[in-house]
Amino acid sequence: MFFQILPQAGEIVKLCYTWPMSIRARILLFFIGLVVLATIINLMRTRRLKEEYALLWLLAALALVATPILINPLDRIAFWLQIEYPPALFLGLGVIGLLLIIFQLTLVISKFSDQIRTLTQEVGILRERLESLERLADPQASVLEEEEPQKGAGEAIHDPSSITRDP
Repeated sequence: MFFQILPQAGEIVKLCYTWPMSIRARILLFFIGLVVLATIINLMRTRRLKEEYALLWLLAALALVATPILINPLDRIAFWLQIEYPPALFLGLGVIGLLLIIFQLTLVISKFSDQIRTLTQEVGILRERLESLERLADPQASVLEEEEPQKGAGEAIHDPSSITRDP
């Protein structure tokens, strides 16, 4: 009996999604897409989002703008691919898009991590060179740095070697 209901449920889903989306919903989704697109363009214009990282975000915003306009052809494509519930296609494409964005950001983080490691090593080398040049320029300062600092009165009390024992 359960298997007899499934084909009927599939036909009901097909009937529901052959009805066009309401014009009010299309307009709302279109304007939301325009707001996202304008935000991304503004972030690029003010240099808070670099062009090299914004490509996938621009594609996502364009998809948000185009989807309400092209909903009927996209539904037909979903049915042609034998996807009985067209929003599942949109959800899958959205997940794939977000995974691409995450992959791009991971590549950027890896590149910057390597650059930070290289720069840290270069700073260490330059610091060592600077200290060696300072020692060559002022030999008196290097002699003072190598001597042990004088112990204060408080330090002598806690130093076990300074305690004398009477026999």
